[in-house]
Amino acid sequence: MTQIPIIMTEEYWANSQYSIARYYGGCTINSKNYRIVNQYGIDLFALSTPGSRYYVGDNRKAIEPGEPADLVQLEWIPIYRKIGREKFIKLLKDNPNITLKQAKTLCNLTNTNKKR
Repeated sequence: MTQIPIIMTEEYWANSQYSIARYYGGCTINSKNYRIVNQYGIDLFALSTPGSRYYVGDNRKAIEPGEPADLVQLEWIPIYRKIGREKFIKLLKDNPNITLKQAKTLCNLTNTNKKR
């Protein structure tokens, strides 16, 4: 059984069949919804929508060239946003079979330890 990726960095998705995501802000792969997010986990829709607290403004690019633009499964975006891009990628590399539930638990434990 082929494992469905949780995240694809721009270097991977931008020059593949998934590059269609750049025109729509995301895509659906094997019934999983993906969104393009910036390095802080904010998706293109929030960055481009007037009225959103993340709106970048008119005449500006939502994600500047050279900044990370990852394609992330929709349900994993809150974890990406909470722990940051580098820690998120490390979490998935260190735990290739981690489930969303396990990641949420681990993320909450990490946050609880920081507060003490």
